[in-house]
Amino acid sequence: MQIHGLQQTQAIQSISRTAGAKAAGPVEAPSAANSANDQLELSLEAQQISESQATGSGQSINGIRTEKVAALRQAIADGTYETPENMSAALDKLLDTFA
Repeated sequence: MQIHGLQQTQAIQSISRTAGAKAAGPVEAPSAANSANDQLELSLEAQQISESQATGSGQSINGIRTEKVAALRQAIADGTYETPENMSAALDKLLDTFA
């Protein structure tokens, strides 16, 4: 086991402070020409999701029924989803996975 004194730590700190002070300089803002080259490409899935959200349609995207998901989210937010019947059905499905 090696135990180093404070002198070694102080030497490292003084070196890093000196190097940091020399490297600091004025920071220039990016030019407008560089920002003109930025591009955004959306995947097909992202485009479909964006379109369905914009139109408010209840269509199915990749097997997800968006209307049903929205209704369930609302029921959970309202506190009406956790009924004894729903909990019993969920427990039955969980137990069936172990059978």
